[in-house]
Amino acid sequence: MTAAVLHGLPVVGVPAEVVLLAPGPSGRRRNGVVELTRRGVEEIVQEDGHQITSIPETVIEVARTATMLDALIIADAALRRPRFGPGEPRCTSGELLEAFHRRLPFPRSLRVAAVLDRATADADSPLESLSRLRMEELGFPPPVLQLPVRRPGRAAASYLDFAWPEYGVWGEADGARKYRTLDTVRPQQLLEEKRREDELRAVTGWRCARWSWRDAWDRRPLRDILLRAGLPPR
Repeated sequence: MTAAVLHGLPVVGVPAEVVLLAPGPSGRRRNGVVELTRRGVEEIVQEDGHQITSIPETVIEVARTATMLDALIIADAALRRPRFGPGEPRCTSGELLEAFHRRLPFPRSLRVAAVLDRATADADSPLESLSRLRMEELGFPPPVLQLPVRRPGRAAASYLDFAWPEYGVWGEADGARKYRTLDTVRPQQLLEEKRREDELRAVTGWRCARWSWRDAWDRRPLRDILLRAGLPPR
């Protein structure tokens, strides 16, 4: 997790420990510092003057030791493809698989495989990663991610965070809701969001479900929102 922070990858909460590669042949843990035994296959890179594990190696180690949620958020962020403006993914799925197979066999490899199976380049935010995991936990059908929809008179497509075309539902993970207040919200922003939603509803004929980080974190609010939109659990 320490290397993930140094790489600028999103982390939920504050890591409780600093994790390093042991300078010697064995690892140890003391005073909030964990030293991991070197296996001799780690890929080390320079980042702001620090020697740290590469992004693929970091994702594999986080997936091996952290929760599914922590690991999925970091893996999704590493794979993310910027859709607006220049930029490349921090790594590719092929690079993650290469780092995974280079380590085999290793403890908790099945946990890592489960994260890699779920990681995607189409999650635009940690909230979208959290939402996707919650949907799976709650038994809802898997969504189509970042579905492009053309609105009348618009040159560029609008992308739906989540879509279930067979059920006539789409979902928006609205991270901005958690910090909006009457003092900070801009009327023009609200108007544009409402116009966008109305136009998308007119084009698709689908119902829109919208939720915040707290809704997804607490599970039940997200479940109720998706049920009200008409999405059936399996």
